[in-house]
Amino acid sequence: MIDKPSILITSLGRTGTQFFSILFRDILPDCDSFHEPDVVQYAGVENRIKPFLNRVRNAGIYNMVFLKLIGKWSLVRLSDGRLKGELNDIEASKDLHRQRAKFIQSKKRKVYVESNIGYYGLLDLLPNVFSQHRAIFIVRDGRDWVRSTFNWGEIFGKKGGRAIFSHKWPTAKDFPDSPYAEQWQSLSRFQKICWVWSRLNQYALNTVEKNPNARVFYFEKIFSGEQKYTHLKDLIDFAVDLPGISVTQLDKTDGWLKKRVHMSSKDFPAWENWTPEHKDQFQQMCEPLMKKLGYKIE
Repeated sequence: MIDKPSILITSLGRTGTQFFSILFRDILPDCDSFHEPDVVQYAGVENRIKPFLNRVRNAGIYNMVFLKLIGKWSLVRLSDGRLKGELNDIEASKDLHRQRAKFIQSKKRKVYVESNIGYYGLLDLLPNVFSQHRAIFIVRDGRDWVRSTFNWGEIFGKKGGRAIFSHKWPTAKDFPDSPYAEQWQSLSRFQKICWVWSRLNQYALNTVEKNPNARVFYFEKIFSGEQKYTHLKDLIDFAVDLPGISVTQLDKTDGWLKKRVHMSSKDFPAWENWTPEHKDQFQQMCEPLMKKLGYKIE
């Protein structure tokens, strides 16, 4: 078991996970906080070298270069494999421990914080690996997530070398029982992104229910709600409710929610300006989960 107090934040991306890794680094006096330490970021050419070298320094050459190249240093592959039924619980738990135990032990500070999409399908297995942890899953209104993701351009939008070496998102073809399995190739990129929001969020939410140390938080309540700092404090209070954690700089959260990290473009419009066809496609795939989460489609 990994005994170090650990705070793990996850989602399907586009939900402020990078923001939270920076936030906890600032407000916890003795923590190592990372955003996707097992992911190579593809920024502009001028921004690629320094982030990559930082990740190599934090993760180690063996993990980030050798194991990464053969697919053995990637939590999101574990989540994807479990989602698709390729890994059972024991296999996934063992591999999660293999990927994180020595890495976390090598860090000098008392608390470990990681914000990483890779945990989305592993939340119910965390008690098998982490003896002291809090897990946070952040969900976002499907309309805003689809828009942000579509504009971001990563999911089903990569071409050339980036498409070969980057994360391969699950598709409906991986699930023979899916009504979209046979027609996947004919779906638009927009429809495929809608499918991802619905299918992967549903799986993650099911895993949250099985872990008493995990909770769901809503992106909108924290980043745009009238009581956003109250909800941010609620998230922090839940996260730090572990032995050995002391928060001495909570007052420093003032003004944090005015910051924006890793924003996407605004080329694809907001829901109000979607075409009737896009609205119908979204509702067909996403409305059941939207209703379950309490989002109203008007």
